[in-house]
Amino acid sequence: MRQELGINLLVYKEKLDQGAAQSTLLKAIKDQGISLAEVRREYIKEASEFEAIAKEASKNNMTLYYSVPEKMVEDKVPNKNLTTYLEEAKKMNIQNVKFNIGSLNEIDRAGAEELKDILSKYEMTYTIENDQTDENGTFACTKETLEQIKKYELPIGYTMDLGNWYWQKEDPEKSLKELKDQITIFHLKNIAFENEKPGTVMLEDGVIPWKAMIEKLKDQVKVLIEYPIDEEKIADQIETVKKAK
Repeated sequence: MRQELGINLLVYKEKLDQGAAQSTLLKAIKDQGISLAEVRREYIKEASEFEAIAKEASKNNMTLYYSVPEKMVEDKVPNKNLTTYLEEAKKMNIQNVKFNIGSLNEIDRAGAEELKDILSKYEMTYTIENDQTDENGTFACTKETLEQIKKYELPIGYTMDLGNWYWQKEDPEKSLKELKDQITIFHLKNIAFENEKPGTVMLEDGVIPWKAMIEKLKDQVKVLIEYPIDEEKIADQIETVKKAK
């Protein structure tokens, strides 16, 4: 695989659900030969964890991204807590922060200028993601949002989540073809169906032709593994991705 590979901490969901701090898992990621990790806000339970994450990442010479499951824009204006999230990211020396779309696809010039002003105060990059919801997970919403970003020259990239399209019965291959030039980060997972409902599975066991899709990404796109994996299978899944052409 040409692109840099990273790990979203959702990979360690079992440990996180048992109360493990994300700071304690960064070395395990580095020991797998991965220097890029995406921290998840919903699993940060104490303010002291921001400093612990920053310290551990620095010790292991790692780059950090931050996944914030909150809307970047609400009611066509920047989320009132946006600065709070960005200050958290700053404490961890985060390079990219990912948000849900919210109503960014409906933003007007005044809202866009306010958003641009807030984002310009921080030395990091930003992305929005197609999630699993009716509100922010459709191809139409994602495309409209990316058009607004371009129209108002907002400094916002795009995290394409490969598997999330299935929760909205969308076609991931069509979505990739249409949106690939705007992708800056790629969340990799595979999907299988049980009783017609999608769920994540190991990469070799799903229906998505993910290897062919990765080949179509630009070299500078970061590919992050993002689905729960049993700990004994993590190394194999990483190796599977690395071997993809």
